[in-house]
Parts: sequence; C-alpha cells; structure tokens
Amino acid sequence: MARSMMSFTKLPPFFWGYALKTAAKLLNMAPSKMVPKTPYEIWHGKPASYKYLRVWGSPTYVNRLVGDKLDLRSSLCRFVGYPKETAGYYFYDPSERKIFISRNAVFLEKDFPADSRRDEVLLEESSEEPQRMMQHHLNLQFPLMVFQPPS
Repeated sequence: MARSMMSFTKLPPFFWGYALKTAAKLLNMAPSKMVPKTPYEIWHGKPASYKYLRVWGSPTYVNRLVGDKLDLRSSLCRFVGYPKETAGYYFYDPSERKIFISRNAVFLEKDFPADSRRDEVLLEESSEEPQRMMQHHLNLQFPLMVFQPPS
C-alpha cells in the first residue's frame, strides 16, 4: 500500500516513512472478514471515525500565520500524514522544504500532478474525433447569404 501511495504521488523517497505510517493507520481502521472488529476498534473500544481521512500526497493550500498584510495567507503544500500527538495533519512545504502540522487547510484531492500525465494521454487519444467531426462540418454545403448595408 505504501509503495502504491509513493508511486502515485511522485514524492521524493524520503517520504517513505510517512507513507508507511499512513498505510498502517488506514489498515488498522479497515474492516476484516476474519475478525468482527477492526484493530482500531479493539484498541480504542469504539469504532473509528473516517470523516477526517484525506488522500495521501494530495496538494493543499495551508493557511499560514501572516506577518504582514501583503504576505501570502496560504501556501501550496502536500498532505503527508496524520500526527499521533495532536489533531491536525502533516504537510510538506516544498518552497521551504519543511514538514509541519496544521489543521487549517483546503485539500485539493482531485488535483494530482501525477494525473496530469494521464490526462495528456487521454487528450492525445481522443483528439482525432473532434478533428474528424470538424472536417465533416466544414464539408457541409450551406446556402450563402450576403447582406449588404443600405446605401
């Protein structure tokens, strides 16, 4: 699971530990056919809440503390995990090359850099159909009407 997470997001290899911890957390929260309760439920005595789970490696805009009025109020980061000691998420800021914890973020879970390559391939494959349709419409004969302004 961690290897799939790493290959899908194209993050550097030093995030392997964060991917492994997140995969272990998700597997402990997942139900099993063999045991009636999840490992999380056995350990904590209550069912796990799934509402805070996010797509690992997804781009996010994290609200930062602002020093000046004109400074940026958020920065583009990547979600890399769940901290044990506090509520919030681990984020990686590539511009500062730092990992930090925050709760205030907007997750762009549908915008992945790894997906852009797949979208380009789809566009290349499907680009012939609109050209063929356009050529078909250009070959149609329409009556030509010329309007001349009154003199």
